[in-house]
Formats: sequence, structure tokens, C-alpha cells
Amino acid sequence: MAPLPLSAINDRLSHDAVVFDIQRNDEFSGTGDGDLWQQELARPLWTAEISLNEGSHDELKQVAARIRKLDGARQAFMLCDPLSLYPQADPTGSILGSAVVTLGVIGSDRTAIPFLGLPSGYVLTVGDKVQIQGTTKTAFVEVSETVAASAGGVATVSIFPRLPNWVLAASPVTLKKPACPMVIVPGSHRPGTSQGVLTAGAGFKAIQKS
Repeated sequence: MAPLPLSAINDRLSHDAVVFDIQRNDEFSGTGDGDLWQQELARPLWTAEISLNEGSHDELKQVAARIRKLDGARQAFMLCDPLSLYPQADPTGSILGSAVVTLGVIGSDRTAIPFLGLPSGYVLTVGDKVQIQGTTKTAFVEVSETVAASAGGVATVSIFPRLPNWVLAASPVTLKKPACPMVIVPGSHRPGTSQGVLTAGAGFKAIQKS
């Protein structure tokens, strides 16, 4: 099943506090003299821990019902980092405008990738988030170094995590409201507690569905 669009869950959330981070899936081993080895067992996955503002009983009841309808971790949905809805140097997205941004030819180092179609001089800042659409999957990455596009609208962008192998050249790049496909972490959903005329304490944890 394809992830639900932003309008299904993301756009209905009123955030109080959010932690958007990476879960690494590594194995460590070491020796008594301090040598340490790290082996990546699986790709790093984005996680989100979201606490919602208090609201009316009906408002939070409706959000809880929509989250239950996801059927645990069976249905994915698109989720934005609320602190990264637009590039930092373009906080309303007006500079980007209607530019169509795509990937250029991807080299063997999939941590530095060419973006094509940017406005001349357009700046991507370390910490900006980027959504890249593959044929059937969506990649979600973070800009690792600040860079400005050339006069021709090209920028080689350092990213984390490494771009998956299924992402190909000419894939569409989303810089306005970039979103990550996620599922609810089982057992993490809190529908909230009624307190007088309001419901408070609602929230959930989510993890990237690769």
C-alpha cells in the first residue's frame, strides 16, 4: 500500500513538541585496548516522537481515530519534520517558486548527489530536509553541508543518510514540505486524557518505512 498523503495525518496535527532523529542499526565490537569496529546491519531510519497540543475533545478524538485506522504499523503515511518545512534560506519557498528540481547522474559515492533545476545561486543549508521520489519508494535525506547552486541551477549536495540504490537519475526532488514515509511504532500512540473541557497528553512515535 502506498503511504497516505500529508492531508491524511500530517496536516491534521497541532504540534506541542517534536523530536525528529535517526535510529542507527549498527553492531559494535571492540578490544581491551580501545579499538572499536562498527558494522551497519541495516540502513539508518528516521524517527519522530510527537506530542500534540491540548485541544477540544472532538479534535483529539478525531486525530486518535485516524491513527487507529492506520491499523498499527500496516499503513504508512507521509510525515514532515515541522522544523524543516522549507529550506532555511528560503523560509516560505518563494525563491524556489515553481522550479522543477531533479537528480543528475548519481556517482558511486551516494552521499554527494547533483541537484538540477535550482534557481541560480539557490542555497541549501546544512540541516535542510529533502524528499526524493523513486519509482515505488520515497527517500528522505538531510543536507550535510551548505551549498549554493551555480548560475545554471546545479548544486552537488552532501546528504545523510546515503542515497538508496533504487533511487535513479532524473528522480523528482521535493524541497517544499519534504516528507518521510512512516508508520506508528506499536504501542506508542497516546490518545490523550480528558481534563475538563480539553484533552491533553496526546501523541505518538513513528519510524520510517523503507
